[in-house]
Amino acid sequence: MINLGNYSLLISFFLSLLVCIGLLFGIKRKDGRFIEASYRGAKGVFFFFTIATSLLIYVFINDDFRIEYVVSYSDISLPIFYKITGLWAGQKGSLLFWGWLLSLFTFITIKRDEKKVNSFFLPYVLMCLNLMVLFFLFVINFVTPPFELIARIPKDGNGLNPLLQNPGMVFHPPTLYLGYVGFTVPFSFAMAALYTGDLGDWWIKKTRAWTLFSWVLLTLGIVFGGWWAYSELGWGGVWAWDPVENASLMPWFTATAFLHSVMIQERRGMMKVWNLFLILLTFALSIFGTFITRSGIITSVHAFGQSSVGYVFLGFLLMMVALGTYLILTRYEKLKEKNPRIESLLSKESSFLYNNILFLGLAFATFWGTIFPLISEAVKGVKISVGPVFFNTVNSPLFLALLIVMAICPLLAWRRTSSKGALRNFIIPSSMMIASLPLLYILGIRDFLPILFYAFSVFVLVSLSREFYIGTRAGVKHRGENWMSSFLNLITKNRRRYGGFTVHVGVIMMVIGLASYGFYQFKEDFTLMPGQDVTVKNYQLKYLGLQSFKESNYSGLGAIVDVYNSGEFEGTLRPEKRFYKKQEPTTEVAIMNNYKEDLYLILGGWEQNNLITLTVVINPFLSWLWIGTGVVVFGAIWAVIPRRKKEREVDIIEKDILLHLQEVEGK
Repeated sequence: MINLGNYSLLISFFLSLLVCIGLLFGIKRKDGRFIEASYRGAKGVFFFFTIATSLLIYVFINDDFRIEYVVSYSDISLPIFYKITGLWAGQKGSLLFWGWLLSLFTFITIKRDEKKVNSFFLPYVLMCLNLMVLFFLFVINFVTPPFELIARIPKDGNGLNPLLQNPGMVFHPPTLYLGYVGFTVPFSFAMAALYTGDLGDWWIKKTRAWTLFSWVLLTLGIVFGGWWAYSELGWGGVWAWDPVENASLMPWFTATAFLHSVMIQERRGMMKVWNLFLILLTFALSIFGTFITRSGIITSVHAFGQSSVGYVFLGFLLMMVALGTYLILTRYEKLKEKNPRIESLLSKESSFLYNNILFLGLAFATFWGTIFPLISEAVKGVKISVGPVFFNTVNSPLFLALLIVMAICPLLAWRRTSSKGALRNFIIPSSMMIASLPLLYILGIRDFLPILFYAFSVFVLVSLSREFYIGTRAGVKHRGENWMSSFLNLITKNRRRYGGFTVHVGVIMMVIGLASYGFYQFKEDFTLMPGQDVTVKNYQLKYLGLQSFKESNYSGLGAIVDVYNSGEFEGTLRPEKRFYKKQEPTTEVAIMNNYKEDLYLILGGWEQNNLITLTVVINPFLSWLWIGTGVVVFGAIWAVIPRRKKEREVDIIEKDILLHLQEVEGK
């Protein structure tokens, strides 16, 4: 079984090498036979990669402790649910999983386009994708093989880190990797466009679904990571600006900028160089995150140990960035041809440009704060840590500016917006924002920065609601539909536009959740005896005593706490300490959440007389972060759902009416 895994990976490597050679011959000689053979070879790579990946899962499930990787991340008592997650628990398995995803996406790309007459670009795309698959196969076969045998076979394994024995870690790494790897596809199409010299927007249209799919998965991966940190690490927060957390956030910033700027290229033929730069940067930052996670140069609860494989990734990263930069520079003059300019600072194009600049500013600030300790150590010999204070101080104003741009953008027209039109469009959102200020003051929100975050969130929601209203009104006025039918027709026939607006609604919900948690978190420690209670804001917490328990792979101790809210019984919480046979003890928090706030209890310690130290945290509106994420995902999926043929046969007159009304609102 082990030999089959090793042989499958070795066959995949040499087959991938042959695919590269076949593509070189096919492209140079314009010989379709070599190209067709390369397509079949790439499918074969995926087949053997799948065998190897399945076998690694199989040996985890069957406790095959002949393999060093299984020994390191599993044991006999580990639930099968977490044995499967051993695939990505450590460096070797996660690289195998990453490479398998690359081969899967390569396979899907081939299947989608190999039979199409106009698939002239596919060999070039496949060359780029396959080079990356080949790189991962080289690393997996010759640098960090996952099926490496151990010298002395133990009776049991070391077990999985208890921090990883959480549902969040089942979903967080796969979704994050899907996002990272997914951006490889638009990057490969961009490199194909540059190499062939066909520099229109065809590659953007071909990869629209890939880009949005990758962005959604990366978003989910980041949020799942925050949920895991919140429910497992026991410090009461969702984001600590840890270097590995930052590594996932940086490509998200650039990818979000790319998603917005490609709309300008599709609509106006602008920002071609900028979009190529953004997709190159997104790909590079994804690989950079892999480098800092696996090189051991940074300290993080998320990072793997010291390893030379990180520097292999650094070399690969530098090579790909150099190649991409060279192609952009050599095609620069052609990219500039017939490139329209922004006609007005008060236009939708300019707002997208401001949006991009702010996202790049956030990415750079996060990048600088992440690598600064390394720079300080190299220059002065002392590693100076950069903590949350730096990131919050620098990034909060940028996030606020981004929120303001998000508020303004829907109110602007393409090309230019007249001052009269802008004033008319701003009246209702501005009035609602101003009207919200007294309410915010009454609710106790007095600090300047939180007031701005909440007020502009109101502005964005009102301006987005206005867009839905204008479109729905057009159907009622010109087609005689009722309001509900008009609304449903609007969002169905214009999925991309209104799906995007829905995404923005979800983002605002996330902003409200994060701002509330960030500015108004309550945290306090209490010492309690059994039977004693304590009042925390509107909660009454009654500590009943300690209770021990035992599971298959750990034992533990939990504090039983009854929760009353304004005198009404809400339920019982049990914060715990768990003790694993082969791992360090862990703290398991207890959370009671609703749409208004989360009550979060941490068992700090205890004494023989059952005296405990209890940390109470209240996070207002944090549930809006998770709900908002769901709205974002729904909006993104809605935006890319293909319309049926009957739906696509929309009356041209109806489109003209809608566009006319939108232009009138902007003038």
